[in-house]
Amino acid sequence: MRPVRLVFEGFGSYRDNTDVQLSDVDFFVLTGPTGSGKSTVIDALCFALYGTVPRWGKKDAIRDALAPSVNECTVCLVFEAAGGRYVAVRQLRRDARGKVHTKEARLDRVDAGVPADADMAKILEVAQPMAEGDKVTGAVSELLGIGYEQFTQCVVLPQGRFAEFLQAKPGDRQDLLIQLLAYAVYEDVGQRARERAKLAAGKLETAQKRLGELGMITDEVVAAAERRVTDLVAVEPTVDAAVERMAALRVEWTEANAATKVAEEQHHELGALRQPGDVTDLSDRLALADERIASRVVERQATEEAEAQAERGLADLPELAVLQRWRDAHARSAALTGRLDGLRGGAERAEAAEQAAAVELETVEQAATAAETAQVTADRAHRAVALASTLAEGEPCPVCRQQVHDLPHHQVPADLDAARAAARTAKAKVAAASRAHAEASKVAAAARAEVGSAQRQAAELETELRDAPPAAEVDTALASREAADAARRRAVTAARAARKAVDGAQRERTALGDEEKQAWSALRHSRDRFVSLGVPQVESIDLAAAWKALLAWAGTHKTELAGRVTGLEQRERDLKDQGTAAAAEVAGLLAEHDVPLPAKAKADVVLAGHIERAKAELADRVDRRTRSAALAEEVERCREDEQVARMLGNLLKSNGFEAWLCAEALDSLVTEASEILMQLSGGQYELVRAERNELVVLDHNDAGTQRPVNTLSGGETFQASLALALALSHQVAGLSGGKRDLNSMFLDEGFGTLDESTLDTVAATLERLAQETDRMVGIVTHVPALAERVPVQFAVSRDGASSRLRRVEV
Repeated sequence: MRPVRLVFEGFGSYRDNTDVQLSDVDFFVLTGPTGSGKSTVIDALCFALYGTVPRWGKKDAIRDALAPSVNECTVCLVFEAAGGRYVAVRQLRRDARGKVHTKEARLDRVDAGVPADADMAKILEVAQPMAEGDKVTGAVSELLGIGYEQFTQCVVLPQGRFAEFLQAKPGDRQDLLIQLLAYAVYEDVGQRARERAKLAAGKLETAQKRLGELGMITDEVVAAAERRVTDLVAVEPTVDAAVERMAALRVEWTEANAATKVAEEQHHELGALRQPGDVTDLSDRLALADERIASRVVERQATEEAEAQAERGLADLPELAVLQRWRDAHARSAALTGRLDGLRGGAERAEAAEQAAAVELETVEQAATAAETAQVTADRAHRAVALASTLAEGEPCPVCRQQVHDLPHHQVPADLDAARAAARTAKAKVAAASRAHAEASKVAAAARAEVGSAQRQAAELETELRDAPPAAEVDTALASREAADAARRRAVTAARAARKAVDGAQRERTALGDEEKQAWSALRHSRDRFVSLGVPQVESIDLAAAWKALLAWAGTHKTELAGRVTGLEQRERDLKDQGTAAAAEVAGLLAEHDVPLPAKAKADVVLAGHIERAKAELADRVDRRTRSAALAEEVERCREDEQVARMLGNLLKSNGFEAWLCAEALDSLVTEASEILMQLSGGQYELVRAERNELVVLDHNDAGTQRPVNTLSGGETFQASLALALALSHQVAGLSGGKRDLNSMFLDEGFGTLDESTLDTVAATLERLAQETDRMVGIVTHVPALAERVPVQFAVSRDGASSRLRRVEV
């Protein structure tokens, strides 16, 4: 373990934040007055790792960690160990009742790329958690390979406890060496050996049981299985040939059986062949139908000729529609001529009545004008009466613009009344005359319009009849045309009936033709059934003759086919007998080789199955022989493993082996420590291991007298303890096989007991230890002479509130 950085606040006498950078330090000293807080720095390092400090006495006495009047403290240690960089953090808090509790404890792995002087919060932010809470101390012990007790005796030598390892009891010193030098591994080896012996015994028992269940398969058993496979494989070609022969016989028999059935069926069909009963009558009906068609065709030709003559007769006459239009136009023209004369007379009378009404209207209008003039004259003579007649009660007067309250009453003069009556009568006559004149004008206009319409119709008829013959000629031509049309219709009707008669005769002939085709088809179908027998082609066009020829051939061939059926049946029987014999031969051959042949089973398939089973049995026996041999070897191997592991476990089971190892390690440590002690003591003292692993010193100033280490003075004890600690720090890596490496050492006080010469020797030894090895050495002293020789000094001081630390480069 090598410290890189130590940060603490509120710990011990340090109330303020203190940051100790050690990444570039190999040899440093903490110096300052007594009670300034030098040892507290080493305490903070130990507390960060193990959560306790040797000076506190009890391991769980953490209340002394907090500075006075401080309720919370934090200690962070960044260190390197086992090839990695880690940070241990412990934080304490005092509650309201004054009791101190652990607020946080954690051990994290830190990326080596993160600078050691980075902000501690950032370092903790990117760190990878490894343990927290109560598990931190155990994780640190596992990581460093030593516990708190070993750490405070080999790495941190606290004030007042320098001599613990030197003066320890042999048993305690052996326990320390076992833990420190990783000798506990031999106990683990012994335990694993005993466990392996037990496991090997179990494997031995299992292998023996499996070997017993499997049994030993001899070479003779395998050879018998091989002969079985060889025999069956040798007979396989014979069986295959026999199976092929039986298959060929089966095919031949199947073909013969099918041929027999075909021949029997053909023989039966030849016997059942019969000519249909209506074949003879069909020819007579066909001849009669042909004669009827010829007669109807002659009749159709005659009617079609008459139809053509009628068409030619119509070609010389105008169209019937034209003649009818001319006839209607002549009739309308004659009627319109008489009507036009009457319309013209009526129009003249209407015009005369219109003129008379106009004269009357002019006369009454003149009389009305005179009456109105007389009335105006009378009104002027009697204006007051006229004005009074226009007043209305409540309305303003048109003359004075005053409201009329009472209407004035004036007697109308007789002459004024007569003038007004005459004017009214004249106006009525004018209205009546005007109406009479309007009605006469309307009648005259209607008469004129009707005459105009009749004249236009007459002009149109004249245009229409411009190319037409006279009415008498039109009537004659129309009568001729109607007679020709009637003759044509009669000819068309007769021709249509003749064509229909031809169609009927042809349908009758077609029906007979379909029947004839069916008869021929039936003949060909009957004939085609015997194509395989060589039936001749149908060459006659006479249906009855063709049937006669087919029946004659059938009679002749039926006799020949009967003989063929007999031969085919005999062939079937012969093939069946051959197949039965071949099957019996194969069954016998298989029985000779202990291969039963079930009914309806294929011999080659059965034999192949037995061959496969024989091969599988052979492979199984070969495999079992191999496995039994392997199991036999495994039994011997397990027996040997069990014996070796049991012997090794028994050898390592006693404490003698660990005691011997510790004695050898202690001898090596004592040899180097003696050399250092001789230098420190000026050649007076030498360390020696006694018989029971007790440590004694040889006093060369007293004729080599052996003295127990607890008889040394304080300064002498410090020298011996320092020599032993330096030797242990130097040799721990080699003695532990590289499993432990105490590459740090921290010495707290004790230097004040040394004289100037010894102090110089100690300083030189510590300098050499820091320079020649990859170790960090830190010492705590208030001796100026020693502090001046250390390259890096941390000056510790204390004011009234807190301890303070300052780095001083020498």
